[in-house]
Amino acid sequence: MVGDASKGAQPARDILKKHGIDIDDARNGVFLPNKNNIDETLSGIKHNGRHPNQYLAAVNTRIIDADRMGGKQGVLDELSNIREILSSASRATSWYNIL
Repeated sequence: MVGDASKGAQPARDILKKHGIDIDDARNGVFLPNKNNIDETLSGIKHNGRHPNQYLAAVNTRIIDADRMGGKQGVLDELSNIREILSSASRATSWYNIL
C-alpha cells in the first residue's frame, strides 16, 4: 500500500519508519489479483506494477493525517482502511482515483 521504492511515497515511508513499521510488514500489505490471475472470483483492484502519482499522493495524505490525529494506532487504522478499499474494489477500478 505504501510503496517501497517510489520517490513519491517517501513521506508515508518516513511515517511508517517513525513508528517502527517495516515497509514489508504485513500491516502494509494486501493481496491483490494481477494479470495472471484468471480466477475472476478474487476481489480487489488489479495490481499492474507502478502506482500513479495520484495514488501515491492520496496515500501520503491519508497516512500523514492519520499520524497527526492518532499517532501509530491512527496509521495502523488507516493502513487497514486502505487495505479494505483496495481489496474490495472491482478489478476494473482505476488506480488514479481509488482513494
